[in-house]
Amino acid sequence: MFTAVIIEDENLFLSAFKSVLASSCPQVKLLGDAGSVKTARELINKLKPEIIFLDIQLSDGSAFDLLKLLQTDAENDPSLKLRIIFTTGFNEFAIQAFRFSAIDYLLKPIVKDELTDAVNKAGQLIAAQGTENQYKVLLDNVAKTDVEKKICLSTSGEMRICEVSEIIRCEAEHNYTTFYFTTGKPLMISKTIKEYDDMLKDFGFERIHQSHLVNLKQVKSYIKKEGGFLLLNDGSEVPIARRKKDQVLEKIRNL
Repeated sequence: MFTAVIIEDENLFLSAFKSVLASSCPQVKLLGDAGSVKTARELINKLKPEIIFLDIQLSDGSAFDLLKLLQTDAENDPSLKLRIIFTTGFNEFAIQAFRFSAIDYLLKPIVKDELTDAVNKAGQLIAAQGTENQYKVLLDNVAKTDVEKKICLSTSGEMRICEVSEIIRCEAEHNYTTFYFTTGKPLMISKTIKEYDDMLKDFGFERIHQSHLVNLKQVKSYIKKEGGFLLLNDGSEVPIARRKKDQVLEKIRNL
């Protein structure tokens, strides 16, 4: 059994959400709810729930305002754990920040299967360490420019936080993706390259081959032999799919 609170200022959605939560997640015990930054902070500090369902926009501020306050509270009170599932209407910027920070979110209206999956992931995190860093990355990404964005890359053994600009390339192997960096060892993640293609395509990354996603800012030269490939700053050679060649070369010319 997990304890939870809902932070939401829309009464109609709050009522519907409680109903869906009760029917689809009987392992969650709802302790209470609040609709403002002020009352939410008081509620969370008092009840110390294991899971916080947090709406992005509240009556007196945003979820990010509340998160900053809660981080300060958690530093002073080790018993306060921040395991947050954000709830939001479609907001591309916010969703991008969540995905970069490896933090779960639910789009309104809430879908039962997605809620169940999110709660199960939260359950796994309850025993995990270091999740606080995810929220620091989230707040950084909300405040910083695209050039300064950070990303959380999580494996069973570690959670690595790196600058997006430090990623040289990603290489796919079945349902796994290996990241290569300007410094440090490669890191294999149990997610498909398509997920990272969707996440990084607006940050100068290009899927130049079915198995390769490249940071175009790390391209040293284009080599014409053997069908064409890119030579990257770390010395790696990455093939370009024939159907992608014109598009890739055009983007390189425009860097």
